[in-house]
Parts: sequence; C-alpha cells; structure tokens
Amino acid sequence: MRRGSGVLGVACLAGVLCALVGFASIPLDSRILFSRRTPVPSPVQAFAWTVISQRCAYQSYELFQRSFWASDAQARAAAGQTIYSIRVLSERSWMKADPVDVIEMTIVDDGRLRLATLTSSFISCSP
Repeated sequence: MRRGSGVLGVACLAGVLCALVGFASIPLDSRILFSRRTPVPSPVQAFAWTVISQRCAYQSYELFQRSFWASDAQARAAAGQTIYSIRVLSERSWMKADPVDVIEMTIVDDGRLRLATLTSSFISCSP
C-alpha cells in the first residue's frame, strides 16, 4: 500500500511540472499567439504586441475583441544584428463581416529593439 501511494505522488508531481513547463513559454506581455517553435524570442514578441497596440488605429475595446496570431515569423542574422519578419493575422471570430487584417512588421535587434517596417491591410498603422 505504501509503494502505491508513493508512485501516485510522483505521478502527480510529474503532471504538475509538465503543466508548468508548458505555460513557461507563453510571454505574458504579448497577446499575439506564436507557434511553439517560433524563432522569435519572448522580448521581441512583447515588442511586437506593443507596436500593434500603440501604432495601429484599433479602438481599445477592439484590441480585446480581436484575436492576433503570427502566421509567419522568421529570423535572420545580418551584420551583428538579428532581423525578425513577422506576419500577424487578426480577426474578430464572432463578426465575420470584418475582413481579416494582415499586419506585417520587421523588427531589428541590434542590442535594442526597433521597428524597421510596419504595414497593415485593413487598419491604419503608423511606422
């Protein structure tokens, strides 16, 4: 009976640890959903969300009604800096009359993060 409860305790602990590891990769400062194997690190993901929330003309309530996910995210190294190209799709799943917004941005990391380009297909965004 003792060995059974010890095994059960270890199994429960392993389950809790697996759950914590799964949530650890989610950046808390970004509402953009990235794939698990994205080449874009958490600080760049948070910066991308800041760009969308501050430079695109969404109403504040719209930011919480829309879902944002990175459909394409790439990183490449060039001359001592890393360049991230991110394509974000945004829609209101409950309101299909609105078109899907495509936001494309390029972020350069040369020791500090800066926005190089920003375009959008539906909402106006200022680079």
